[in-house]
Amino acid sequence: MATTLPTLSRTIDNAFMTTWYEIRAEAIDNILNATVVWAALMAAGCMKTQVGSKFITRSIRYGTTDATEIARGDQLPVGENELETMAIWRWKYIASQVQRSFFDDQENNGPAKIKDLVGMKLKAARDGLEAKYETSVLGAIDTAETATRMQGLNDIIPLVGDRLTGTYGGITRPSAYSSSAAGVVATPSAGNTWWGAKYLAGTLANIEDDLIDDMKKMYNAVQYNQAAPNLILTDQTTFELYETFALDLSQIVKDSSGSQLADLGFDVLRFKGKPMVWTPNATANHLLFLNTDFIEVVYDPTIWFQMTDWKANPLETFRIAHIMCVANMISDQLRRHGRLYYA
Repeated sequence: MATTLPTLSRTIDNAFMTTWYEIRAEAIDNILNATVVWAALMAAGCMKTQVGSKFITRSIRYGTTDATEIARGDQLPVGENELETMAIWRWKYIASQVQRSFFDDQENNGPAKIKDLVGMKLKAARDGLEAKYETSVLGAIDTAETATRMQGLNDIIPLVGDRLTGTYGGITRPSAYSSSAAGVVATPSAGNTWWGAKYLAGTLANIEDDLIDDMKKMYNAVQYNQAAPNLILTDQTTFELYETFALDLSQIVKDSSGSQLADLGFDVLRFKGKPMVWTPNATANHLLFLNTDFIEVVYDPTIWFQMTDWKANPLETFRIAHIMCVANMISDQLRRHGRLYYA
């Protein structure tokens, strides 16, 4: 008996579902390892799970209890200071469609042709997810935190013009910085001074002479003799300048094997032993000094590259399913990061 249309549709539906879940783990690795920033975050263990809940939240400690010197006859200090607040981030949702029509099903009837159809359609969906994640990690800042796109590194360390604007994690950013002069590290000086990254302005005309000294200054400012940055991210031109003009050539160690980033084919240099990489999505003449111990990509494992059921439109010839992801990027200690920039 000839195969009926409903039977053929169900056969192809099942072929898509079966194939996707056979390759899902590999697809996740391929998508997130396709760009150097995501690969670096994965290698640093930044991927964290959270099942459900309306928000992603973290307790942010910003206060201290002052100690008081005392002598005989003095009263002991009393009083309770506010020490913590709550940062709140929204989930961000990404979907990539897998769509086919009645005509696709009819033309691809047969095991070999069904396999080709499934492979082509799923690859297109994977490519779409890869492109979206690549742009989102260094996308424009969302100062109001209401956009549908995932927050990224430019939300954690905004460009200079945005560093006093809006909120992050629902908490108002600092209202002033101490300095914007070239060669002077700028730190938050008013408002929520504990809720901002560090900045260092350089002069573009002198970048060849100043780059290494500025990198040392930025590194030490972020480290503050406590927690050092462990990933430096920049654009291709600045990456090549570092490789060319570094005065201390012993600082330039090019990873050739043994590190996850190098094994994935990315060019990796080292500064003070920490990996330095470039991406075409980075702002030109900017270097981000990141401490990945304080960066998390929080995702819901129950909706992480999961495929929905197939849906038919009664007035159309197509059927559609979606591959869904739920996640957001957060940082609960913004002072652990810095931006060195040249203008």
